[in-house]
Amino acid sequence: MGKSVDTVTARTGRVVRFVTYVSILTAAYYYNVTFIQLGVTGAGEERLGLSMELVAVAMGLLAVTTLVTTLVSGYLMDRFRWGRVAAVKFRVLFGVLFLQTVVTYAFGAVTSFPQFLGWVLVCSVLLGTAIPFAFSLLLDLVAPKERGYAAGAVAACAFALATLVPFEWAVGNFALPAVVALTPVVALLGVLSVAPGVLGRVDRPRGDGSGGRVETGPGVRVLAAPLAVGLTLLFGAFFVDSLGFVRIIETAALADTTWRSSDYGARVTLSVTHILGGLVAGFLYARARYLWLFVATFVLFAVSQLLFACQLLFDTPSILGVVVPLVYVLAVSCYTTVTFALWPDLATPETVGRYTAIGVGGGGWLATFTSTALALLSNQLELAVEHHLLGVGLLSVLFLLLTLSLWYLTPNVVDDLPRA
Repeated sequence: MGKSVDTVTARTGRVVRFVTYVSILTAAYYYNVTFIQLGVTGAGEERLGLSMELVAVAMGLLAVTTLVTTLVSGYLMDRFRWGRVAAVKFRVLFGVLFLQTVVTYAFGAVTSFPQFLGWVLVCSVLLGTAIPFAFSLLLDLVAPKERGYAAGAVAACAFALATLVPFEWAVGNFALPAVVALTPVVALLGVLSVAPGVLGRVDRPRGDGSGGRVETGPGVRVLAAPLAVGLTLLFGAFFVDSLGFVRIIETAALADTTWRSSDYGARVTLSVTHILGGLVAGFLYARARYLWLFVATFVLFAVSQLLFACQLLFDTPSILGVVVPLVYVLAVSCYTTVTFALWPDLATPETVGRYTAIGVGGGGWLATFTSTALALLSNQLELAVEHHLLGVGLLSVLFLLLTLSLWYLTPNVVDDLPRA
């Protein structure tokens, strides 16, 4: 009888920790996708009346400052061994997200370009500090064999929410939902920062964290680290996504069936597809090699981007305009799931700060803002959207070939993940 009760209690604890992780990361990523990447740029151009060049300067400052802060934050986490203590992570995140909520609420008071730059600088430091602490919670709250499912759940929930809220993509509509999303998580972290024991025993990774040194040929030995492979491919995924997405959402001919659609049914369909895509990607990550997800990512990106271009160049069937955005959504779900799961999965508590900082900072932020700047330049040079998307589609094909090449050169790396 007692053993049965203990089993139920243990299962309940695992579910509570799983839900806690998904809730914290969903709110954080939703904030980034909506308010940071969409709301801030829109507010700079439309509400403040800044030129595209000035907004690009501000977003460049955001990218560089966030990246540097992330690397410093990850280094300090490992230097002081904070990666081993969940309570420290809860306290740091509570302080950072509390300040982030205040800063977001105060965004309405920004009225000039110097104030805009100051706000961006403060926001960048807070974001960069939070990234290693937030992503590394996967080690503390989720069992190794369940990490793929947790990452897929975050991708599903964050993008499904971002697709529907706010429904109107107008300046001023992003700040309030961002505050609403962060506030309950701040309250949750406040409780966990003073009473981390309410979640029960945390789970620890298994494995030696060796990074996967493998043989690639007779007499040739290289550090074929999954970190390097994952960083290269994730950089490519973020890069081709933002490079195409920025032009797609600004194209009136594509608006009715994509993320700025005024049709509620189209947005709900995209949201549901995000959920299904995240869950399937989580299952694949948990059950198969993570390189499968990169193959799927670049195949789906190439297909969707080339079909978007064909839709603009030729008189295509109307059903194509409905299906193509869904293919794009599935690609996003695949690589986002890898983003959340891979870095903590490769690391130990002693290295998770650096792994996460390099993986998310270099593979995510640097790629996103570099490609966003190139997309804005493409728009400024008045390069036709269809030609732009053809180029992005071909770039996706090149990254697909790179994925297959890396898979061939490092056949055993993916088997060295510290799973249960």
